[in-house]
Amino acid sequence: MTVPSDPTADTLAEEQAQREAVARLLAPKSVAIIGASDRSRWSATAFENLRSGGFQGAVHLVNPRGALAHGQPTAVSCAAVGAPIDLGLVMAPPAAVADALRDLAAAGASSAVILTAGFAELGAAGQAQQDHLKALAAQHRIALLGPNCLGFINFVNRAYVWTTPVMAPSRNSGVAIVSQSGATAYFLSTLAHQQDVGLSHVVSTGNEVDLDGSSFIDYFLDDPQTRSIAVFAETFRHPQRFLRVAERAMRLGKPLVMLKVGASEVTAKSAMAHTGALVGDDRVFEGICQQFGIVRVHSLEDLLATADVMGRTGVLRDGGLCVMTNSGGVAEIAADSADLRGMALPELGPSQVQGLLGTLPETAAAHNPLDMTGSVTPQQCEDTLNILATQANYAAILCPWYEIPTSAEGMSERLTELHHHLARGLAAAPIPGLLVSYTNTRINDFARGIIAQTGADYLACGLDRALTGLQGAFWWSAHQRALTASAGAAVSTAASTSPAAAIAGPARPRSEHQALRFLAEQGVPVVPTQLAGNAQAAVAAARALDRAVVVKIASADIAHKSDIGGVALNLRGDDAVREATERVLAAAREKCPEAKIDGVIVAPMRERGIELFVGYTRDPQWGPVLAVGLGGVWVEVLQDVALRPLPVDAREIKRMLTSLRGAKLLSGQRGVPAADLDAVAQAIERIGLAIVRLGPELEALDVNPLWVRGSQVEALDALFVWQGDAPQAAAAH
Repeated sequence: MTVPSDPTADTLAEEQAQREAVARLLAPKSVAIIGASDRSRWSATAFENLRSGGFQGAVHLVNPRGALAHGQPTAVSCAAVGAPIDLGLVMAPPAAVADALRDLAAAGASSAVILTAGFAELGAAGQAQQDHLKALAAQHRIALLGPNCLGFINFVNRAYVWTTPVMAPSRNSGVAIVSQSGATAYFLSTLAHQQDVGLSHVVSTGNEVDLDGSSFIDYFLDDPQTRSIAVFAETFRHPQRFLRVAERAMRLGKPLVMLKVGASEVTAKSAMAHTGALVGDDRVFEGICQQFGIVRVHSLEDLLATADVMGRTGVLRDGGLCVMTNSGGVAEIAADSADLRGMALPELGPSQVQGLLGTLPETAAAHNPLDMTGSVTPQQCEDTLNILATQANYAAILCPWYEIPTSAEGMSERLTELHHHLARGLAAAPIPGLLVSYTNTRINDFARGIIAQTGADYLACGLDRALTGLQGAFWWSAHQRALTASAGAAVSTAASTSPAAAIAGPARPRSEHQALRFLAEQGVPVVPTQLAGNAQAAVAAARALDRAVVVKIASADIAHKSDIGGVALNLRGDDAVREATERVLAAAREKCPEAKIDGVIVAPMRERGIELFVGYTRDPQWGPVLAVGLGGVWVEVLQDVALRPLPVDAREIKRMLTSLRGAKLLSGQRGVPAADLDAVAQAIERIGLAIVRLGPELEALDVNPLWVRGSQVEALDALFVWQGDAPQAAAAH
């Protein structure tokens, strides 16, 4: 694991100040609704939420006209309230928001939630207004949520500073929802109520002029009522801060589940129109999720269900999934669905099979998934669960069963007894046990009463989404276990070198020969090369190597040498080297007449090996990014690359390598030994460190191929591209 860009003392102080600002915002002692009016549904709903939600503090109404609102008098300003105000909920027109902030400052407020839209999402003029709000808030030390947001709901202390109807969950612990989109946050909280998912908080961050999604995620990492965090994100205003928060979530073992849009060009444009967001390369974000153990989903339903499941299970032990149900068809669906998601369903062990002989109904067969059949008794369910829980290679038990009844008409004595026995059997297991409906369903107060009475960990999201949630839990848990196992491992030499140790005024390597020489100076293993100005010098260099050689054109102006006939392979003997050198030089002069030719590079011909690609580019949002994939022509044909923000250490690079679709090639093939992944990862780590040291003027780097044969690793070719460089010479037509 590599911690992203070590923060300065000032940065750490700023982030601590943000945590304190979030804490004050989420726990106000008094709230002022600014722009309160009976004509505003936002105002009426916000007032009702605070009153009916049980907010214990004072609620003040402010309207410049001083009219009655919601049955009580209003003050013409915050300063005129005559009592302390902690937080202002601002729903004034855009042009009046700045004055509202000044008024709040005069009343001593420390926080503001700005419902008002019409700022950065509308373009340059709106951005200028938003920038003014930011400066004004900083001047008066007011923490801002929004603008263009619905507010927040703190279910723990019952502060519902929220402008659409609130349906409180049955439990004020579980999932914290953080969403840039207010409507999305509302939909998620509504779905949570329908499916009886426990919530600690809901936050709509909007345009994020001050506090952003990372600010709230960071706060919820320390909140004991929050077991997992569900995030809907369009962009990340402060990417490095988000990376530090993601690393902290991984270190603390609190699940972070994200629905991140921006995978398509259409979505990116939509996000820009929605909140003025800058959307980075989605493939880079996918790599970030892999690196920091963030579970990524692609629907609202999966976001809530996965966060809920992971909050219930915590870190799972190593093992597979056991499924027990009362339907053969559901058992088969569960088996296929688990297999598609890469989850193992280990068969029952001999002792478990023996124990089940006198427990299962006569019509049931002992295997995983286990179909108890319709003839099962409630006591048999509990007894069977007690036996299944003794199997060491099970990490979790899932019981797809009939839905919890939503009315007395659906209840029976047998069904009541069944729910109690299932709940007791699952609760007694030393591993997480979940009861789930066959399909997604809605929970009402009657069903909530049954769930509360039995104490069942009940999922109303349906089998399919429960399995998606468990897939996330299994993957994240493996990530957590690996992190724990590597906690005491020694840090490699390259990773321990501070990225701040930049190379003082390095000459910019441009040609292949310069690039390879520079990488060698940084500890990267490279193929031995000799620069030869003519055919005679090339012959002498080949004789010194005393083996088959490669001759390549040497020019900083020609990137794709093979395209112009600038490469000759497997040359043996003086005549072959001489003829190839003359041919390569002639081809370069003919097809790239504007290029500056330095001569040719002579290098030993390497036998068959595995060819990898190591690249670098600078993402507009995430900054320097390392790419690793299959090399040669395959990087362009297969597009099979893993991406990570720099810096990144050897352990994470090994994970990048094994995540490739073509990772099996690294295990060896006919005539080619398996790659020593430790040696490969160390070489790539040093390339990454060299990139960081070169600084932001480096625009791109390709090492292609990085040749691997067993434990022998060498960069055979390298290309550096610098900001401001002239375009590469094109072949003449």
